[in-house]
Amino acid sequence: MNPTTAPATAEVDLGVSSQSDSLLAGVRWLCDHFERPTTLESLYAGLPRDHKLRPSLVTRMLEQAGIGAGWVKRRPAELSSYLFPLMLLFRNGEARILVARHGEEFELVVPEAGGGSITMSAAELQENYLGYALLARPKSAPDARTEIPRAEEGKGHWLFSTLWNYRRFYYSAALSTVLINILALASTFFIMNVYDRVVPNQAYVTLWSLTAGVVLAIAFEFTSRQVRAYLIDNAGKKADLILGSILFRQLMEVRLEHKPPSAGSFANQFREFESVRDFITSASLATLADLPFCLLFVFVLFVIGGPLAQVPLGAMIVLLGLCAYIQWPLSRLMKENLREASQKHGLLIEAIEGVETLKAVRAEGSMLRRWEDFSAQLAASGIKTKALSNMAANSVSLITQLTTVITVLWGVYRIGDGDMTQGALVGMVLLSGRALAPLGSSVGLAVRYQQAKTALHSLNQLMEIPTVRDNSRRYLDAPKNATLSLRKLKFSYPAPPMQPRPTVLNNINLSIKHGERVAIVGSIGSGKSTLLRVMARLYLPGEGQLLINGIDAEQIDPADWSSTVGFVGQDARLFFGSLRENLMIGNPAASSEELLHVVRLTGLDAVVANHPLGFDRPVGEMGQALSGGQRQLVALARTLLLHPQVLLLDEPTSGMDMQTERLFLQRLEAATRDCTVVVVTHRFSVLEQLERLIVVDAGQVVADGPKDEVLRALQANNSPAPGKAPATNR
Repeated sequence: MNPTTAPATAEVDLGVSSQSDSLLAGVRWLCDHFERPTTLESLYAGLPRDHKLRPSLVTRMLEQAGIGAGWVKRRPAELSSYLFPLMLLFRNGEARILVARHGEEFELVVPEAGGGSITMSAAELQENYLGYALLARPKSAPDARTEIPRAEEGKGHWLFSTLWNYRRFYYSAALSTVLINILALASTFFIMNVYDRVVPNQAYVTLWSLTAGVVLAIAFEFTSRQVRAYLIDNAGKKADLILGSILFRQLMEVRLEHKPPSAGSFANQFREFESVRDFITSASLATLADLPFCLLFVFVLFVIGGPLAQVPLGAMIVLLGLCAYIQWPLSRLMKENLREASQKHGLLIEAIEGVETLKAVRAEGSMLRRWEDFSAQLAASGIKTKALSNMAANSVSLITQLTTVITVLWGVYRIGDGDMTQGALVGMVLLSGRALAPLGSSVGLAVRYQQAKTALHSLNQLMEIPTVRDNSRRYLDAPKNATLSLRKLKFSYPAPPMQPRPTVLNNINLSIKHGERVAIVGSIGSGKSTLLRVMARLYLPGEGQLLINGIDAEQIDPADWSSTVGFVGQDARLFFGSLRENLMIGNPAASSEELLHVVRLTGLDAVVANHPLGFDRPVGEMGQALSGGQRQLVALARTLLLHPQVLLLDEPTSGMDMQTERLFLQRLEAATRDCTVVVVTHRFSVLEQLERLIVVDAGQVVADGPKDEVLRALQANNSPAPGKAPATNR
């Protein structure tokens, strides 16, 4: 009996919560066994994360670690030793690693128990084994001596390589297309024989025989069409799930310095995937698949009608010319439409997010004027597109009707000359309509094709944006007791083409040791917040180096860095959902004890206790149901839930009153006793909690040292101390 491969998702209802820890421990054991050591953050990088690890994610995790893996369904007797080690799923939800077999006994590793092993008899394994096993082998990586350049080793185009994985569906659909078009000839030959043989001879027995045959052919054609539609839809659905995940993962991993400036335009660019998806999963593919069979119909038309087939052949050439003629103007109009739709969508997102500010400054009219201008531009390009598509559709109808008229006109004369029968003429009319149908539909598909083509070009640009993580590299884990260093670091925010890029950070040299508590102050626009963002690797330096324990940050896994270096921005952004969901969004697997611990440390327990729903209270979109100070507490708590070694805070008390600020600072000191803390602030009360002071001005460090010494130096130079004048605010 051949082993059966499990479904691609390999979703098995294990029903036991211990599955998560067991599966994850098994993945890490396999990584260590195949000398692909990695961290939890690296395994989850770029993957959907929940409190429970699903079997379908196991293969994706191992793929990222350089290990090829796949679930298969096998009986215990089929677990051959040459496949070891194998991860087996048990009925109680646990995963075990099968490493050896001694006669009728099996040696299994318990990964969550530190790698200890147990022995099971064949009967015990049969009783507990669920039937699914994970085959895993490390992938070989070519070195610098290989002749194939590394640029050619990719997995191909993000769209076409994904569709290629489902080629067996399209092969089957192509076979169905062949049957459909061959069986379509049955109606033509049926009518020809009825007119030429049955009617003149009153051959009713022949009529019923022909009718039975053509009904059978029609039934087979109907079935083939249903099968083709199912295959295309099924392949499209499977590809759609993967393609959507690929695009969203790219969206989440783009380097912020390369992100488009407008969030709305960026979202519209992602939304264009709908056009591509509709084209590759709809009847469009079926129509295009029918096009080659026009040649078959032309051949049959010449067999039936001789020179009369020149009429539908000429109509086909005209339709092809019409389809080619409208491509260029449609392409231009679709590009204009995409650009104008992006502007309109960007304005919509901006207006929705800033509606409170617009009302406060009475700017509704200005935004409405811009909305109407963009809508008018979009409507104008839409009218042009619609007019062109209507012209094409009407032309198809005209050509089809003229083809029928000319065919009948010429055919009557050929019948009169004895060169053709009445049945042949009727069959010619019927078959010519069938031959022209795919071409006519293709002209109608021109609009959708150009829309999908333009959208694909836009999505290709999205997929070409550099990302924070290079999956072809093997990163180092972030070291413990981290010391951060910056050497000759420079940074500039991106600017539109032909515009200068002002330097925000210039020749920064710093070293922050583990456990230090550092404050960064400076005037508005001096680069304080940017410095924190670069240290958090939200942005990469243009020049210079960011080091951790002397190791270039580029060598550290970005996912591991995000857990080692926590960042809390001044604008505490929350997401629609409950308080619990926002707290655990970065670490869904956190236990209730961990959650309660950070809530008490940050003082967020009062916010939880004062609401009847507790952790399940809704926070609203962007956290609007909470105050500014409460949002900052939530932001700090969710960052602490990641257990960072370095905590970067940007104006953490800007939205708090004096009493809340005092309590916050007390909690912060208790919560970060084992952390390195770097705070951007302009409040003297915050400075009192810190030991070292760095002064930034015009993108450069102008003072750095113990807090009291730097403050005395500032006072001696007649510079205002932080918290004494508003000039030191951001």
